[in-house]
Amino acid sequence: MVNLVCPQDKLPLTSDLKCPKGHVYRQIDGIYDFLLGEPKNSDVLEKVAPFYEGIYAPLGFLITGRTRYSTILREAGFYSSGEEFLDIGTGPGKIFDYVSCQQCYGLDISLRFLRILKRNRKNVTPIRGDAMSLPFSDESFSGASAMFVIHMLSDPVQALSEMSRVLKRKGRCSLGLLTKNGWVANLLAKWWKLELRSESFYIGLIERSGLKVTGEKQMGPWSLLKCEKT
Repeated sequence: MVNLVCPQDKLPLTSDLKCPKGHVYRQIDGIYDFLLGEPKNSDVLEKVAPFYEGIYAPLGFLITGRTRYSTILREAGFYSSGEEFLDIGTGPGKIFDYVSCQQCYGLDISLRFLRILKRNRKNVTPIRGDAMSLPFSDESFSGASAMFVIHMLSDPVQALSEMSRVLKRKGRCSLGLLTKNGWVANLLAKWWKLELRSESFYIGLIERSGLKVTGEKQMGPWSLLKCEKT
């Protein structure tokens, strides 16, 4: 198992998830819980969680990006696979169907999604945590992904910095992003109340986080960026 740390202080935790500075974490139904309070989560996503990977996401990507949801995840998963692998914003963990990993971790803020992950993908360790403050020690993972979550966050710079921190040197990562590309992107951004940014904006953030973009693919309003830690 990779080393778990206090997400606030980045100090090692005891076996019962206690931090030297007094922060105490817990397990809920076998899910490691590193959120001290209840986060604001999307009501829409919570409601569609039971059929997210079977209907909601596949239909949404087919309509908006004219591509299969499974195709995007397969490409991202094959590229960023590694012995130790982390998926940030994992939802029900569909990407693990295409990832080769020995130590597999899925992180999300939603207990509902993580319970689905735990039930359907028993080889994956479910972690409830914040993408902007990951509960893992430096250079823990040889592969990582964050599919369709970074653009939803209030501080994408911090989230990318954290992903870079926990990646090993030469570790690979895949990012799925909503980017400024046509009226569909504008419509989705308005629906989700997001600040819509260009692909070049995210590439700049990625490179400033110590990652190198090795490949990019545009699918309507969606961008798939492949990266490597330099």
